[in-house]
Amino acid sequence: MCGRFIITNNNVFGLSYRPSFNIAPSQYIPTKTKNKSILMKWSYYTNWNNSTNLYNCRSETMHIKPTFRNAKRCVIFNNGWYEWHSNQLGKTPYFLYSKTNYFAGLYNEGGCLILTRKSLDNIHHIHKRQPVLLKENEIAIYLNGKNLFNSLANKEIYFHKISNKVNNTLNNDSSLIVKEM
Repeated sequence: MCGRFIITNNNVFGLSYRPSFNIAPSQYIPTKTKNKSILMKWSYYTNWNNSTNLYNCRSETMHIKPTFRNAKRCVIFNNGWYEWHSNQLGKTPYFLYSKTNYFAGLYNEGGCLILTRKSLDNIHHIHKRQPVLLKENEIAIYLNGKNLFNSLANKEIYFHKISNKVNNTLNNDSSLIVKEM
């Protein structure tokens, strides 16, 4: 579902940014819209209830749900994200990363969110959803209205188990993405 991710760069879309290994919803993140690059709150508010904040949207329903009727497109930079596999023993965290660094997103005046899609076979055992990934040369195409939910970028995902330290958002350093043995 992508409820946390990382940015290790200190300049993203021409914006200064302090690298973070544990970005959580409601934090400000670098985004690119059709007209500008801006730090935007990762939290999308509905028009009828400002206390409801969303951080993901299913790409399959973004054109159907009234919540997203007036949404605009954005792209969110990342260097990887976290997912938790749940089973009867609890939750196991994984770090996932790709050759690409761009999530497809939506935004409104309240903030932004990440679009998701059904996860591909190589990571489906971890989580049933994954972020919609874009290649760099697809950014302008996506921002101009073309749906690229099946971009080849989505097929280039790598992963490994990590420590439970990621569960606490106060932990925020590169040790979070180290492979757990």
